[in-house]
Amino acid sequence: MEFHYYYIIQDIVGVLMAFIGIRMFTLSIRMILSSKKSKNGILISISYALVTIAGVNLLFNNFGLKPWIVSIILILLSLLITNIVKTDKTI
Repeated sequence: MEFHYYYIIQDIVGVLMAFIGIRMFTLSIRMILSSKKSKNGILISISYALVTIAGVNLLFNNFGLKPWIVSIILILLSLLITNIVKTDKTI
């Protein structure tokens, strides 16, 4: 088996995304349990769950273009959800 740096890069990015997603997901669950506005909390927790899924996708798949595209789509969807929550708070 040959050593390639892109395997390590994909694993490092996957671990970071999964760790950040899990941490922020648990914080959003705490926010849901402590506050009464649950719609925004649920949307934020879904957003961070998508980040976690994107990281796990990079970790468990072999290197290729498809896992990166799926992870980027999940991250963009997560950013879209957080922007919806931000605009919903200002109204």
